[in-house]
Amino acid sequence: MKRAALLMLLALILPSAAQAERSGCVLMKSAAESGDPAREFLYAQALYRGYCGFKVDKKSALQWYRKAADKGDMQAEHALGEIYFSGDGAPTDYIAAKKWYLKAAEQGDGPSQLRLAYLYAEKHFQPLKPDYSEAEKWFRKAAEQNTEDAQFRLGNFYINYRHPPDYADGIPWLTKAAQGGNRTAMFDLGRLQLAGSGVPKDVSGGLGWIAKSAEGGMLEAQIFLASAYADGKQAPKDEMKSLKWVLVLANAPSPEIFYLDRAGDIFFDGWGPIPKNYPSAKVYYDRAALRGDKHALERLVQIYKDGLGVPKDEKKAEEYAARAAAALP
Repeated sequence: MKRAALLMLLALILPSAAQAERSGCVLMKSAAESGDPAREFLYAQALYRGYCGFKVDKKSALQWYRKAADKGDMQAEHALGEIYFSGDGAPTDYIAAKKWYLKAAEQGDGPSQLRLAYLYAEKHFQPLKPDYSEAEKWFRKAAEQNTEDAQFRLGNFYINYRHPPDYADGIPWLTKAAQGGNRTAMFDLGRLQLAGSGVPKDVSGGLGWIAKSAEGGMLEAQIFLASAYADGKQAPKDEMKSLKWVLVLANAPSPEIFYLDRAGDIFFDGWGPIPKNYPSAKVYYDRAALRGDKHALERLVQIYKDGLGVPKDEKKAEEYAARAAAALP
């Protein structure tokens, strides 16, 4: 039999993946009605998320989650905790959230252990009261499972919630989290090494961790490096390295005007080993000027008036001068 004919025959005999999925969706409600908690959970998920073509119905989903959770389904218990924690599907209720997270956490659910630790650690989940002993217990259980950012959270707990800070317990967990790719742990560990807080002072190692965090996209680390290499207080002064991070910040999708102006000024004035580059300066001033920045508009006046990297153009200089005069300082 030719291959094409065989494929057509198989298509008639075997249901497609899409057909199988549709069939499963059609049977989902009746499967849930059988009383099996795992199927009740799946049906609740479909109603809550609008899966399988079901219309989103969070009120009904809540009922089905509860059916499954009342039978000890760990995923349903966690889902109820999330609903009451976030207020998405029921009014926010931290007492109820804690109840359901605890049930799932006791069964070993890492995300529930982490959420439960938050509820015990923070002061703003009223009417719950902080309990640092329980917070440590659940942060540790979640961290031992390497749940999400639990290793970072446990390290942060030891350093920032203990008085005085418990660096001996906190630093190893921060290090584990940093080695595992957590950008915030990298940043915090780097700053501790720079300051010599809880660890021997290590400027090179600290800057290395902060650079990894910045390269991973952490805004605070990028800002730190742009400033630290510029002023030479927490890092050896290095204009080229500072410019690198200024440009990262200036070229971000929604940059702060400060960094557009900073990049423009470095190229306009020159800085240390960085030569003047008027065309590059204009690129950043143009972007800041579009947002009405007075400084950038004034620099563009000078660029067109003096022909700095562009042909002299008195008319454009006058237009930018008028916009600069009208701009807020």
